[in-house]
Amino acid sequence: MKIEQRDIVELWQQGETVCVTVSLVFQRKDGSGVMDRGNALAMARACPDLPQKLGQCIQKGRGEVAFLAPRIIAFFTKPKTCPFELTLPDVVHLYSWDSEVPGNHCRADPVMVARSARQLLKLLDREKLERVYLPVPGVGDGGLEADDIAEALEVLDRDPRVVLVSIRPIPGMETVQAEKTPA
Repeated sequence: MKIEQRDIVELWQQGETVCVTVSLVFQRKDGSGVMDRGNALAMARACPDLPQKLGQCIQKGRGEVAFLAPRIIAFFTKPKTCPFELTLPDVVHLYSWDSEVPGNHCRADPVMVARSARQLLKLLDREKLERVYLPVPGVGDGGLEADDIAEALEVLDRDPRVVLVSIRPIPGMETVQAEKTPA
C-alpha cells in the first residue's frame, strides 16, 4: 500500500476531509480529549476546540469513529489505559512497573486500529464521502510497525476513498510524493 507524503493540517485547510488518530483519554476536570502527539496535536493547534469535541465524542461514543468537526474524523488507535510494558519508549521513565499508564502514553493497539478501519469504511458509506485522508494509523507516534497494522491496512486497501498519508517516510511502506491539492 502506498502512502502519500502530505500534511494532514494543510489538507484540512484546503477543504479536504481528514482523520486524526487519537486515544480514548479525556480529562475528567474539563471533559476535553487528550491530543498530545503527531497529527492530533497538529490538528488541535489548527482547530483549538478539537480537544473539547474529542472529549464529548469519547464520552458519547466510547471509541466509535465519528466526526469531531466539519471534515475532521476521530480515528481511535489507543486505549484509555495500558499496562506498563506497552508504554511508549520516550515516556516510560514517567511510570513504574505497577503503573496503569494513560492511553496517550501507550503504544497503539493493532486490534483497535483494525476496528477503527472497519468503522471508518462504514462512516464513509453512511455519509457518502468521496475521499478521506488518514495518517498511517498507529505507526510513528503510535509506536507500531507497519506489520503490526496489517489487518487494518488490508481493510483500508480495499477502498480507494481512503488515502493514507504521512509527513515522514514509514519503514516498510512505500511513500510517494503527492501532487499538491489546488488551493
